[in-house]
Order: sequence, then C-alpha cells, then structure tokens
Amino acid sequence: MRIDNLMFKCLEFKDCFGHKVTISEIPVLLPSDPNFFMLTMRLEIFVKKVFANKDHKQCYSFKQYLASVLKWPVYNKIFPGNLLNNA
Repeated sequence: MRIDNLMFKCLEFKDCFGHKVTISEIPVLLPSDPNFFMLTMRLEIFVKKVFANKDHKQCYSFKQYLASVLKWPVYNKIFPGNLLNNA
C-alpha cells in the first residue's frame, strides 16, 4: 500500500544533560509496510545516539540521518518525491 502524501511525526525529549531535543521528519508507516520494522530499528538507534551525544544540538532530522545510512533504492521507496535530474 503506497501513501502518496507521506505523513511525518516529531519526537521531543530531554537528553542526559536536561536539554530539550527534537527529532523531526519521522515518516509514519503502516505496520503492514515491509520497511516498518527496519525504520523502527533505525529510529531506536538514532534516538540512542542523540541521547548520548554531548553536542548540544536542539533539532535533528531523521530524514537526513536515513539518507546517510540507507541505500538509495530503499530511501527512495520510503521518501518518494519529485527529484530533479542533474544531467
């Protein structure tokens, strides 16, 4: 099942130093989606990294993190969009 208008959620918490941290651009997938489990695990790993990070950044983008760790075909399935060709 493909969702043409992808919904995003945002997660806010305090890190180990008490600073407010926001993780934005988290895609909402249905549990029946084949990428649901992988995305949930990647989010858990990312939150652990952010929580332990000593860099006091307030806002993180989960979409940018996924772009750096996923292969392009998988990333393109999760975030379909109108991409420009550089040719």
